[in-house]
Amino acid sequence: MLTGVIPHFNTWVVVNTSGNSGLINITTSPSGKREKSKALPIVLAIVAAAFAVGAITTLVISLSRHKDRVNDQQVDSGEDLPLPEVLQSGLLTANAIHRSNIDFTTTMEVVSDPSNIELKTRFSTYYKATMPSGSSYFVKKLNWSDKIFQLGSHDRFANDLEIYGKLSNSNVMTPLAYVLTVDSAYLFYEFAPKGTLFDALHCSSDNAMDWASRYCTAVGVAQGLAFLHGCNSGPILLLDLSSRSILLKSHKEPLIGDAELCKVIDPSKSTGSLSTVAGSVGYIPPEYAYTMRVTMAGNIYSFGVILLELLTGRPAVSEGIELAKWVLSNSGQQDKWDHILDFTISRTSNAIRSQMLAVLKVALGCVSVSPEARPRMKSVVRMLLNAK
Repeated sequence: MLTGVIPHFNTWVVVNTSGNSGLINITTSPSGKREKSKALPIVLAIVAAAFAVGAITTLVISLSRHKDRVNDQQVDSGEDLPLPEVLQSGLLTANAIHRSNIDFTTTMEVVSDPSNIELKTRFSTYYKATMPSGSSYFVKKLNWSDKIFQLGSHDRFANDLEIYGKLSNSNVMTPLAYVLTVDSAYLFYEFAPKGTLFDALHCSSDNAMDWASRYCTAVGVAQGLAFLHGCNSGPILLLDLSSRSILLKSHKEPLIGDAELCKVIDPSKSTGSLSTVAGSVGYIPPEYAYTMRVTMAGNIYSFGVILLELLTGRPAVSEGIELAKWVLSNSGQQDKWDHILDFTISRTSNAIRSQMLAVLKVALGCVSVSPEARPRMKSVVRMLLNAK
C-alpha cells in the first residue's frame, strides 16, 4: 500500500507496482502535463542551488589552499607543531621491563608525526613508537571527536583501563600504559611485527601462512575469545572482531585487539550509524539487523567468518558477496566440501585436507543463521583442538 510518485528509471529497469494503487507513474499519469510544468521550476531551483554550491566550494578551496600555504610557511620557518596537551597518563602493567622502557614524552612526539602510522582499524590508529631504550611498542589512538566515547570523567576511563591492564592471556592485547589528552586517548601495547591477519592472508605476496600457521592462529584466537567471554566480572564482548583486528606477533601467535572498546564506546551517544559499532561488513551476524545488540553469539559468528578466511584464503567480502553466505550456499553436500577449501593448502597432504575439513565443520556451526545453534567458545576451542 505504498503512495507517492515513482522516480524515473532507465529503460532497462522494470518496476512492478501491483498492489500499490496509490503510486503515481509520471510517465503514464493523466496529469503528466501538470507534472511537467511543475518540474520546470524545480529544475531551475536545482540548477541555481548547484551554482551556489559550486561558488561556495570554490571559495572554501581557495581559503583552504591559502591556509595550507600559511601552514607550510610556518613549518618551513622552523616552527614545530604543538604536541597534544597531556591531561593524564599512567602505567598499567606490573612488568618492570615495560615500566622502565615506556617514555611518555617520546610517545607524544611519535603520535604527532603521521609517518609513524603502522595501520588503521575502524576505531583506532596504530603508531609504532620506538623508545629511547630501543624497544618498540604499538601506541593506539582512540578518536573521541564524534563523541561516541563515554566522557563522564577521565578518572573513570583510567579506572576502566586498570581493569583491562590486569587481563592476562597470551592471545589478547592488553594495555600496558595510557595517555589522555583533551580529545584523544593513547594506549600502549606490545608491538606485533607481522601486522594484521588480514594483511598476512590477503596482502602478502610470499604466501607466508601455511596450514600450520593458519591452524595455530585459529586456535589462538578461539582461546583468546573464550577467555574474554569467560571473565569473572562478566563477558567482554568485541565490537569489531575481524581479521583486521587480529594482530600477529608471529604467524602462529595471534593477538585479539580492541578488547577494551566495549567499555570505551557508548553506542547510544554515536552520531553515526550503529552499524559502525556492530562490526565490519561480512562479519556482522544476521540477527543484528533486528536486535541491534552485540552478543556472545554475534562474536562467535564473526569468529566463524575468520575461520572461513583461514580455510578458503578468501576475504570476508569479495565482489559484493559475503564469504559466509557463499560457503553456506555451497555446503549442502558434505562430499563436495573440498571445493570450498583453499586448494593451494588442502592439496599439500591428505592429513592437512582432513584437518581442514574438520575445521570447516566447526566454522559452519559458528556461522549458523540461528544464534541459538552456534556453539559456545569453550566448545569451539575443544572442537578445534580435537581436529588436529
